[in-house]
Amino acid sequence: MVNPKQYASFDNMCKSNASNIINEFAKDLKNISGKCMDVGCGPGDITKNILLPVLNPKATMIGTDIMENVVEYANKTYGDKERLEFEVLDIQTKNLPEKYISKFDHIFSFHALQWCNDIRQMFENIYCILRPGKTMLILSIAHCKALYEPLEIMAQDLRYAPYMGDKKKYVGSFHYSARPREELKELLEDIGFQVHHCSLREMSNCTSTEIFMSMVTSQYTFEFLDKMPHNLREEFKNELEHMFTEIKVKQYKDRLGNYKLHDEKKGTNIPAEYTVLVVYAQKNVA
Repeated sequence: MVNPKQYASFDNMCKSNASNIINEFAKDLKNISGKCMDVGCGPGDITKNILLPVLNPKATMIGTDIMENVVEYANKTYGDKERLEFEVLDIQTKNLPEKYISKFDHIFSFHALQWCNDIRQMFENIYCILRPGKTMLILSIAHCKALYEPLEIMAQDLRYAPYMGDKKKYVGSFHYSARPREELKELLEDIGFQVHHCSLREMSNCTSTEIFMSMVTSQYTFEFLDKMPHNLREEFKNELEHMFTEIKVKQYKDRLGNYKLHDEKKGTNIPAEYTVLVVYAQKNVA
């Protein structure tokens, strides 16, 4: 089910968010001319078409992802062996390869780090990868009730639990936090970063439920679907879609004061509400 081509065809939400953040920080990025990394690059379309063009023409980029087949797709589709290539890397590894340590001038990551369970290890690795004084720009989902909470419930369901494993894998690290911005800023400063920007932003996504689910289930976190019998897999996807729609409809109604919706049953085009953390930070020079 980890399908990079399918994910790339459905990731308009990710492209839009990445473009907006890149435009916001364009002045900080345009003069970067060294070696950069896109962590959790997925199929590579955003790396190639959105991130690389904003940098100085002398800049080079390595996209990294945990999935080998995703990296193969990205190299075949977008790699050019001059300015852009893709490599397999688990950003949560406790054994960071020597070739990455203090070798990079900037790190990007968009819509990927919310799936990391050990966020301290992940940010410590990013800190190690950066050269002294160099920077990172991160966008990660904090709260997403309509997605995280159904997954948490389903991971405890006897039908799905043997395939899904630990429920913590499916809930973002900051989903239940009342102070995600403050907690993240404190963590980064404790590691050694100078945090120039850290914000929590309310977002909404109007992508249809069907398309959103196709995008979500194409990711590494959902590779367990490959191990399910076909009937159980379809049951899982239908149930997840139903719960996702049910929660986002309720959120929308609550926000509008229970205003009657035109399409209460399906709710397919009702926006899903979520929050993101945006960080621009720098590794200490010392």
